[in-house]
Parts: sequence; structure tokens; C-alpha cells
Amino acid sequence: MQLVNGENDKNYPQNREGSNKPGSSHTWMSLNYLAEASMQKNLSPMIVNRSENGPFMKEPDFERALSKRTAELVKQYGLKFNPQTPIPSDDDMADRLYQAGVDLFVELGVFNQTTERRILFTREEVEDLMGMVRNKVVLGVGKDAVVMRHREVEGSTPAVVLSGPTGTPCSEKNHPLILLSCAQEPLVDMLGAGSVSTYMGNPIIPGSPLEILGARRDAAVARDAVRKAGRPGMHISDVAMPLTCQGKMAAVDPDFGLRRSDAFLVSQMVELKTSYDQLSRAAYLQGIGMHIVDLMTPLIGGLGGGAEGTAVVTIACHILGVVLYAASYHMMSHTHMRWVNNTDRMGLWMQSIVGQALSRNTPIPALNDIYCVSGAGAEELLWEVAAGAVAGTPSGMNMQGAGCTGGFKTDHTTGLEARFIAEVSHACLGITRQEANELVVELLSHYEKTFNEPNRGMPFPEVYDENTVEPKEIWLEKYNKVRDAVIKMGLDLDGGWRKVKHG
Repeated sequence: MQLVNGENDKNYPQNREGSNKPGSSHTWMSLNYLAEASMQKNLSPMIVNRSENGPFMKEPDFERALSKRTAELVKQYGLKFNPQTPIPSDDDMADRLYQAGVDLFVELGVFNQTTERRILFTREEVEDLMGMVRNKVVLGVGKDAVVMRHREVEGSTPAVVLSGPTGTPCSEKNHPLILLSCAQEPLVDMLGAGSVSTYMGNPIIPGSPLEILGARRDAAVARDAVRKAGRPGMHISDVAMPLTCQGKMAAVDPDFGLRRSDAFLVSQMVELKTSYDQLSRAAYLQGIGMHIVDLMTPLIGGLGGGAEGTAVVTIACHILGVVLYAASYHMMSHTHMRWVNNTDRMGLWMQSIVGQALSRNTPIPALNDIYCVSGAGAEELLWEVAAGAVAGTPSGMNMQGAGCTGGFKTDHTTGLEARFIAEVSHACLGITRQEANELVVELLSHYEKTFNEPNRGMPFPEVYDENTVEPKEIWLEKYNKVRDAVIKMGLDLDGGWRKVKHG
């Protein structure tokens, strides 16, 4: 691939890690620091040029083309979802899925909503840019820094755990306590700042001064939470409230907000869409050397169709995050259109097979967003997050969660379910996918019948003591009950986390 700065990638040295991985036909390359920085900065002019001069297309036409081609690729590559096997063990299908995703990205490209044009890349460009991805990234600073790595299928590398009110709205009153409840959990490695929709009781309007003030407040609350937890260098991943580029960037503050060691989300619109607002976020973050997180939210039952087609779209979304956003890590937040979760059989299958496809064919560090229908204080929530952790860990994913109540209930989230995600994930290190499948099928039996009438649980003050920021007995009893049951299934929740050392 001829890079914009005139350097050809064949001149760069071969990588020392992840070379010639199973399922991959491409050798990973690494660049020295200056060359890599130059390449990333100079991709923006090329992306803008292609955004302005690529094939013109109306958005509904792009959606129809994507839906049609995705269905063809599912059939062409023989991709098949089996509800009785939510955790598949088919390496060949994982590799076929990856190739289908590459085909979709190369053939359709990315739709720029601002210009109504498609941004196109060749297969060679995709392979070369994917080959330049770092397979690990240091997040946070000092003693609180962690290394998020590309993880192998059925590997022994522990997953890092990102927690916070993932997609769950918070009130101004309870937001600081919710963040502290997550940041103080020893097994939580990184904190998501979450979202508050008001500022001093007033609705935050995108593009208004309140968006700026709200973003800075939420960033300061997150910074204060990690300090109070005794972990001032902990990585903070995004301030979710702002909907504009200017709102996001207002949260950058080395003293009271997000730092270069932290990250912001750069989002995709469903499916395979971007805009100049999102691309501007990426350009700014690259310019200051701050981490970028590629956020995708593919809809099961949407343009991709069922689980198989949405998995193809999700692979293409990860490629978008590499090519357009130069993301440090990727956040897979697929969602069932009916139940607004991903802990159903299709969602778990997608998490697993996409994780395997990425692990076997790319060097990228990826994490799953465990999104649940249940809420804090409900036993069902603990069963849901356990299933998500068991599905993702042997499939090569890092952990994120929990998203609670499908995002419908304010403050129905706590740090206790994050603790449980970490315990289950660490206990799953080294298990096979077949073993994981048996566990997930059993876990599903405890909650999947509740999807139509979910238990939304209780708000934070009803399950946590607001003075000590510790779980109340009503929540601890349910946690211990489910925890004991999972231990009886064969997972060592007491000893698994002791073996985990990040670094």
C-alpha cells in the first residue's frame, strides 16, 4: 500500500509478536514510533479526500446494498448459527466469518453521512493497515496502569476488565457513588465514566454550553472516583454524555478530566457509517496522542439480519475502527433489537464467534460489552453477566460491563456485578470452548425465560449504602447465592483471580 506520506509499508521491519498466526495469511508488521505517528496523522487527508470524491449514494440505498450483500456472504461462506451451541468450536467457520467481513468492508466501504459518499479501501490497504496494529496497549499510568492485549482463543492471558455504568443512565446525585463503587473493586482494571443527561437539573442539549459543562463535570467526577478509590492512575474510558465533537473534547483536562493515558469513544452509526464529526474526534485524539476506542453497536435483527449476518457486519465494523479511527482497542456492543441485550443465545454466539475470528486473524485488542435486560439487585443480572464472561473469555475477548436494564432504568447499576464479571472471567482462563458451551447453556436456563418480562432490579441507593459505598445485605445475599451456584458448576471463583497478574 502506498501511504500518503510517500513511504511504502514494505520497507518497515517485521513484527516480533503475533507473526503468522493460525488462520491468518498476513504477517504482522510494526513501525517505529515516528513512522507510525506520521502514517496515522497523514491518513486523515486521504480519508477526507475519499469522503469527498468517493461514489455518491443515498443512505437508504447504502443500507439496502449492505443488507443484500451481507445475506449473500452468509450463504457464500456457509455461516450457520446453532442455538444449541452458543459457544461454537469451529475454527474454520471463524476464519470464513473473518473473510466474509473483509469482503463486505472492501466491497461496500463506509458511508459518510456528512458527504453521502462511500469511503473505499482496497483489500491490500486493509491487510497492510491491519498488519500495523499493535497487539497490546498500555492504559493508565503508574502503578494503576494495565496492559490490554490481543488474546488467544482458549488462551491463558487474562482479560482486562472495564467497568462503569455501561449504557445505563445515571442521575446527578448517584453518578459519583456508582463510579466509586466500580473503581474501588480490586478486580476492575479500568473505569467508564458513564452518562448523565442533566446539568444542575437542566436537560443537556447537544451543541449548547450545557453540553460543555456537563462533559467537564462528568470527567471530573470520574477523576475524583479513581482518586477516592486510591487508584489515581486508572484508565478512564470516555465520557459518554456529549453527542458532539466539541462536547467530547471539552472533557480533556490533565488535572480534573481525561488525560492522554485515558480514552474517548469514536462511534460508528449502524451499520458501517461514520461522519465528519466522528472523524474529527479521531483526528484530534491522534493529534494529542490520546487513546481512541472504536465503538460499534450492530443490531441483531437489523440490516445484517440474524446472528450470522450481524456477525459479518461486526467484523467489518472492527476493520472500520482500524482503518478510519486507528483505534487503540475496540468495543463490541452488539444488541438484540427486541430485548436490547446481547446475553441471549444469538448475542452470546455472536460474541464468541466474532471474538474467535478476530483472535485468529488479527492482532487487535478487543473487548465485549456485556449488555443485560436485568438490573442491579436482581439475581438474573448475575446469571446474565456470568454467561457473557464465560462466552467471551475463551473466545479471545477482554471484558466490559455490565450494561443493565437495556439502558431503560436510571441508576440501576453497581460495582458488584462488575466484580462478578471479573471473578467469572478469571476462573475461565484455560477452559475449552466445549466446556464454555456447557456452562453457558446451564447459565442460560436461569434467566433466558425472563426476557419478555425482565427483572429490572432496583436503583443504586436501594442496593448500596450511600455512606460506605458498599453493597447492602439484600444485594450481597443474591450475589453469594449465585456465586456459590457457579462454583458448584466447576468454576474456581475463589482461586481463579489469584492467578491473574497484569503487566
